[in-house]
Amino acid sequence: MLAGAAWSLGTIAFTQVIPPISGLEAARELRKRSPFELPSNPPLRNAETREVPPEKADDRELEVIRAETFTRDGRTVQLRGGAEILYRGYRCFADEIDGDLDTEIFVMRGNVKVVGRDAVIYGEKVTFDFPKESFRSERGSGQLKPQFLKSPIRDDLFVKSRVSEGTERDTHHESGQLTTCNLGDGAHFEIEAADTVVRTNTRIIFRKVRLRFFDRTVLTLPFLSLPLDDAKSRYTPDVGQSRDEGYYIKNRFGVPSRPDDSLVSRVDYMSRLGNGLGGDYTYQRKGFDGKASVYGIVGSVGTLNFSNQHRQKWGRSEFAIQNDYQKDNYLTAPGTTLLNSNLQLTIPQRTGQSTVTFARQQSDVQQASSVNETLTLSDNRTFGRLRTSGNFSYLNSRNSYPGATEFSNEQLDVRFQASQELPAFGATLEYQRVVPIGDSPSVFGNADKTPVLTLTSDGNRILGKKLGAIYPFRTSASIGEFGGLRGERITRNIFDISMAKNDAAAKRFRVDYTGQFRQSAYSDDTAQYVVGGGLTASYRLGGDTSANIRYNYLRPEGYSPLQLDRTGRSHIATADVSVRPLRSLLVGAQTGYDFFRIKTSDVGWQQVGLRSEYTPTSWFQARAVSSYDTINQLWSGVRLDFSYRPGATLVTLGARYDGFQRRWSDANLFVNNLKWGRTRLSAVLTYNGFTKTIDAAQYSAIYDLHCWEAVISVTEFRTGFRPGREVQFFVRLKAFPTDSLFGIGRRGQSVGNGVGYGF
Repeated sequence: MLAGAAWSLGTIAFTQVIPPISGLEAARELRKRSPFELPSNPPLRNAETREVPPEKADDRELEVIRAETFTRDGRTVQLRGGAEILYRGYRCFADEIDGDLDTEIFVMRGNVKVVGRDAVIYGEKVTFDFPKESFRSERGSGQLKPQFLKSPIRDDLFVKSRVSEGTERDTHHESGQLTTCNLGDGAHFEIEAADTVVRTNTRIIFRKVRLRFFDRTVLTLPFLSLPLDDAKSRYTPDVGQSRDEGYYIKNRFGVPSRPDDSLVSRVDYMSRLGNGLGGDYTYQRKGFDGKASVYGIVGSVGTLNFSNQHRQKWGRSEFAIQNDYQKDNYLTAPGTTLLNSNLQLTIPQRTGQSTVTFARQQSDVQQASSVNETLTLSDNRTFGRLRTSGNFSYLNSRNSYPGATEFSNEQLDVRFQASQELPAFGATLEYQRVVPIGDSPSVFGNADKTPVLTLTSDGNRILGKKLGAIYPFRTSASIGEFGGLRGERITRNIFDISMAKNDAAAKRFRVDYTGQFRQSAYSDDTAQYVVGGGLTASYRLGGDTSANIRYNYLRPEGYSPLQLDRTGRSHIATADVSVRPLRSLLVGAQTGYDFFRIKTSDVGWQQVGLRSEYTPTSWFQARAVSSYDTINQLWSGVRLDFSYRPGATLVTLGARYDGFQRRWSDANLFVNNLKWGRTRLSAVLTYNGFTKTIDAAQYSAIYDLHCWEAVISVTEFRTGFRPGREVQFFVRLKAFPTDSLFGIGRRGQSVGNGVGYGF
């Protein structure tokens, strides 16, 4: 804990005394995960674009760009004096190059540079195995791009080492330094280590580490692990304050472990809850891998969380297990004990695959308990054109409450399907049934199929491709037994034919139409037929302007005792138009007419919608959407959105007016990436017009340290789940993905209520 506190204080002090850096513009790229917290990464690209090898259909031919001398003896080649070659998608530079075109292993010496699309390798001597894409570099360096690392890391890694070896899976560096700063010898920070392993899409592991800032050692550690695939893991201390935890400091420390394993300890202090201790252990062996995590709070809360995932190969089969145990989780389930377990065994076979799955969920709240267990056997096979799929599940549910008799239910769910495609038609046989076991109450069998045979075909199969394109219909016939609404068995015969014709002509005016007829008869002397159709006529005025008329008709006649055959009725026509009276202005309108409403003496006209978008410049946009209620004869809703983007800054404002309540119901304000010197400011405000309060307010300030950032965020929710204020501070490397509390709600949802951003 003392080490973590010292690290945190040192980090805070460092952010206050760092000298200004001039001439470094931030790259502006909106994060896909969240619209907030733009990473101000500088473009860390040292390899010149012209040096990236071109894509070629056949790159196994050696292409010599230049060399003072070039000799070839059979399948061996020698190049001397400033050689440059293209081979296997790589551009290679060296004073001397010796290569074997049979083994495709090349040895390069003197000022070596190997440029690929995903990495650049430097060294005094580099041995490169092109088929395996493996290398060994002596007294060299490397530039690993995000594509090579196969992770959401945002910029290149720069590595120097005495000896480096690498494959597509990982790279290993002895006595080296690593940084994400692109200033070469003047890099702001370096991580020196006796041994460094970069695992693609996983993590970077350092042993015997010295962390250096501005060429000064500020911290020495025996082990350090930086995640590449987990944005939630903190590799620097997290300091803040929240309603649940009080003032806190949270630390993660790497612990030395096996080369293919990763052990990270968690040591936290929270003024309201006490000390939090735990760890994450990730392991990988030949044939199996997994992860285990445990975290507990030493104090009055009693929180204990444990989870693990394990996957193992048994010959061709694969076994996987997952467990998640939570006791008194103060954030999501206080006073509750939860245990979720899943086991799965997958057995591949020559004709298909079989899977056995067991799932168990248990919840204990005070004296109430709930247990659900499911055991499933599924089997999928293919025998030529015949495909079979079976699923057999045993379900057991038990619930107990104080002062009440324990309730339990057991049932067996059986599902089977066999299908075969023939030249003229396809055939499918289905069987589905839910069977109660023992004294369990009867279950509703309205989804039962015991069994059902269906034959399907289309115009191409029956009429041929030429006539099938003119008459694109699909038809099916089915007979089988189903479960009725009251559990009775009903035999159904059904015939269905439908047609959908799309106008493929490339012209301004086009017409598409659909049609449907379905006739069904049942063993209880009832019958039903359904007639439906649709027509769409469109006239394109421009790229985003058009006029459309749509007509849809659906009418069932008769009676069906089966829920799956019951359908609604519709008889409606709709129209919409979008035009540009000015280049910067797009306006549109839409409405519809319901012919069925006329029979009930209601107003046939549907709501009238009006919309407009005004974009006078690339950095400003405004939109208005309104709806007129033809039944109540008032404007039921109006929505306004404004977006202002001067450079990297984004400001959006959205508001909604409720015509029924005659008030502005909500409004959102988003300010993102507002630069003030070296600081970027962001804010989110959501206003509730009914309560006349601000439901959520969030603020974020990010101080630019070139390759680092110092982040402070304030999050406040006044309603909903876990209301209160939280303050968070941490320092992060720009290149590594890092999540924060800013821009999301208590359950991970986007903040806001549908207006203001992203319209």
